[in-house]
Amino acid sequence: MRRRLTTLMCADLVGYSALMGEDEALAVASVQELRKTHLEPVAATHGGEVLKRMGDGWILSFPSVEEALDCAEEVQSNLADHKVIKLRIGCHIGEIVEDEADFYGNGVNIAQRIETEAPPGGAMFSEDLFRQLSEARQQELSDVGMFNLKNIATPMRLYQWRPANLTTAPNKGTLPTIGFERFVAAPDTSETAAVAQDLHDGMVQLSMKRTGITTVDTASVEATPTLFLVHGRLRVAGSRARFTVSLILRRDMTTLWTESYDGDLDDPFAFVDEILPTVSSDLRMQTIQYDGNRLAHLKNSQLSVSELRARAAGLFLKQTLSSWEEGYAALDRAVLLSPKDGMSLAMRAQSRLNLANIRFQTLSEEELTEIGQDLDMAIAEAPNSDFVFWARGAYRLRVLRDLKGAAADIEHSRRINPTFLGFVDLLTQLALLESKPQKAVEALASYVQSSSNDPFRVTRLAFTSRVYLAAGDYAMARVTALEAADLRPTDRGLQLLKALACHKAGDARSLAAARRAAATLSKQPSIAINELTLPEEMAWINAALHPEAEPL
Repeated sequence: MRRRLTTLMCADLVGYSALMGEDEALAVASVQELRKTHLEPVAATHGGEVLKRMGDGWILSFPSVEEALDCAEEVQSNLADHKVIKLRIGCHIGEIVEDEADFYGNGVNIAQRIETEAPPGGAMFSEDLFRQLSEARQQELSDVGMFNLKNIATPMRLYQWRPANLTTAPNKGTLPTIGFERFVAAPDTSETAAVAQDLHDGMVQLSMKRTGITTVDTASVEATPTLFLVHGRLRVAGSRARFTVSLILRRDMTTLWTESYDGDLDDPFAFVDEILPTVSSDLRMQTIQYDGNRLAHLKNSQLSVSELRARAAGLFLKQTLSSWEEGYAALDRAVLLSPKDGMSLAMRAQSRLNLANIRFQTLSEEELTEIGQDLDMAIAEAPNSDFVFWARGAYRLRVLRDLKGAAADIEHSRRINPTFLGFVDLLTQLALLESKPQKAVEALASYVQSSSNDPFRVTRLAFTSRVYLAAGDYAMARVTALEAADLRPTDRGLQLLKALACHKAGDARSLAAARRAAATLSKQPSIAINELTLPEEMAWINAALHPEAEPL
């Protein structure tokens, strides 16, 4: 057995399987073209050695990190305008062990995992390799954050490169960074400072769990060239506390967003635990919205798996039917690139169900089975993701009506991340299916502090109104339905909800107004109104809100 430290490169032809199904001769010719013209000859000029060919994939070894970078850049630049061939390249520096038959080593596994995260037409590099480059060469790469690579024990920071024609955006597609400054307290006592520090540490920890953004604690890092800054201020008067958080664009110190959260400080731990999920959720939505256009100049076919997920998340926040359909298309592409990517599978499954629910459509048994299989695969591939378990819990509840299985997934998700607000709608519908309407109303308490800047505010109001209808509290159903319809008056689904709630509450004047408004609007799905999972005796709620229904 021979051991050596080398720079490894993994490359594969994007869409090879699909191309084989469409045009086998073209697929074979593309692989041959890579072997004879675009990949192997270029690698050889940079000292590269082919260790293994795997149909549409290669594993190569280079004598230095700079040679590997030169090869990756040359290959992808030459292929930038190729109409068929798109490669993904991943590079890592590591030790391999060789014998007469094969070669082995964890470095090979890491390089292969890195390659799956690379964008078509681009290359991805490990931090170990990045650190070996000269400062000038490091400037050619973009920090794209921490990645949890399958079967790799610890998260890895990766760096990305794209040809010049794909980096025309001002920030060149680099990953957004967010810096948390020290939160201040007034009055500045040891007790208030401790609460402010708890809020700071909690927000930093939750932000560090996010993908698609790099988090920096400015108190522990001297140089923080971040895109965003987060300011926090805790003010205390007696037992009352108000925490104000602001998102700042660092380059010109423009305030992009600010919000205040009030609470009772008699129990400081409860105060932090109660507001932290909402504050972190609001901050996450604001950064996604601002960063939504970072890669707008690129097509889905040019994005990596993580970039496609980020694009989809931004499109879902826009809360329109067309943006949701675009988001689903981005996730479909992500699964095509990486069929076993757990987060992509879960996000696509949830998106597919959401689109069916707002259209009040029933998917076929085959489609539902496929979604269930995707979610089981997502659990296997991403067992530490709160969202993945939540998504399967939603499927078990809404499709299978498996209350026990749904409750188990919800609990598992909560153990991973107790602050995740997505539990509210599942716990609420679970209570309704258990014929416990009062418990469902109590579960809505987490929505109370929802920020006015929350892009899902209208959707949550519409959901809350329907829960009150199911619980028989028609007065509160009317209040929340009126607010939702007032915030989005051209949404016919919300006018139907307003009519239903006002009819039940006996508000004839508002009922007439809702009827008039609905008559002027086209019959189409409403993002804010989905088909809820309800017991049979509450089916009248869904029936009244079907896109084709007439107002009561």
